[in-house]
Amino acid sequence: MSKATRRSFLQKSILGGLFYTVGIPFLQANNSIESVNLDSEFKLETNNYNQIDWKKIRAQFLFPKNRQYLNTASLGPSPRMVVNTVCKTIEQLETQCSHGHHLTKKTHQQIAQFLNTSVDEIAVIRNATEGMNIIARTLRLKAGDEVIISTHEHVGGAAPWMALQKDLGIVVKLIDLDVEGEKNLQIIKNAVTSKTKAIAFSHITCTNGMKLPAKEIAAFCRSKNIYSCIDGAQALGMFSIDLTDIQPDFYTSSGHKWLFGPKGTGVFYMHKKWIKKLNPVFVGAYSDSKYDLNSLTMEYRDSVQREEYGTRNAAISLGLGSAIEFISEIGIENVAKRGRELANYFRKGLKDIVEIEILTPENEKFSASMITFKIHGKDNLKINQQLNSEYKIRLRGIYENNLNSIRVSFAIFNTFKEIDNLLIALKEITKN
Repeated sequence: MSKATRRSFLQKSILGGLFYTVGIPFLQANNSIESVNLDSEFKLETNNYNQIDWKKIRAQFLFPKNRQYLNTASLGPSPRMVVNTVCKTIEQLETQCSHGHHLTKKTHQQIAQFLNTSVDEIAVIRNATEGMNIIARTLRLKAGDEVIISTHEHVGGAAPWMALQKDLGIVVKLIDLDVEGEKNLQIIKNAVTSKTKAIAFSHITCTNGMKLPAKEIAAFCRSKNIYSCIDGAQALGMFSIDLTDIQPDFYTSSGHKWLFGPKGTGVFYMHKKWIKKLNPVFVGAYSDSKYDLNSLTMEYRDSVQREEYGTRNAAISLGLGSAIEFISEIGIENVAKRGRELANYFRKGLKDIVEIEILTPENEKFSASMITFKIHGKDNLKINQQLNSEYKIRLRGIYENNLNSIRVSFAIFNTFKEIDNLLIALKEITKN
């Protein structure tokens, strides 16, 4: 067999194996693509929490059953129906040489319903980082303006503001949060001055999984004419979010974490009162409601979807909608309850290990489905590597804010057995 023949054979074998593994048949060409018709591939017999078959839910995820993955806060694996949606849509669009932009209307509707807001306030973007960049640049801040952020922000939530400090001379004002959660609203209030123009904060911190009082902070911002900018990367898909109730000015999140959506997807929200008052930073096809080059006429769409300029990947947008369908089938309240139940079980087990300090608030008002802890006198970042290499348990080391700790994420595919295995590993490590 020649090198060229061998290479062709391997390529066909790999591609064939991929489609066989994911369970996606090759699709016949359609005469038109008005929609991608995908039968629901996942149904539960009941949404009664006490009767939910969690093993069936686990079976929807493609990674091996013996892999102990407790790092959804970094990257959420997609269930089979999401993968199928993306692959089938790509196949159909490529068969028809279509960009599929018109198909994404359904996803906008699904997101709006999921977040209890209007369709025109929602756009599909790449990730939470892109969303925070859009926010930072859209506000058109100037030298001397202050933006308050905390020392617990993810780089994606902090860097866009730091870039404005370098580019424009705005002032990024750092605040330390109360790790018990109780005093954070007052800490934020105390930091505000006459120069404060925006407060950017995480709905759930990436560091210790602490929930901030988003509704109360947004209300305070409105009373002071300050923009409220929420990073929801660690919240969207973890528990129910009602943007009509919270009423932030901006909310951004990734689709690839707790939503279990395709990588390269995110959600961006802008309150309708700002759509006409704030101009977009980047524009292109689909940003306009009226456009004529010869007369140099351009009017922006009265929708946040003006941010979806140019040709986009419609397949992953539809996959994001499929991820919302998956979570909705389980019930977002059930998802939240399962995560909290697993987290509480782990917290109880950690209390038996005297060398360990829990950094996540115990009060359920300020916590959800994540637990961050540290072993005193140890390099916890190295212990995280040890847990991965020796015990095959995937967690995430927390270096942010010099916490030197380990974060555990509890998703709907995780089990009490996995938590028991982690507790056994930690007891062995602390004894050495």
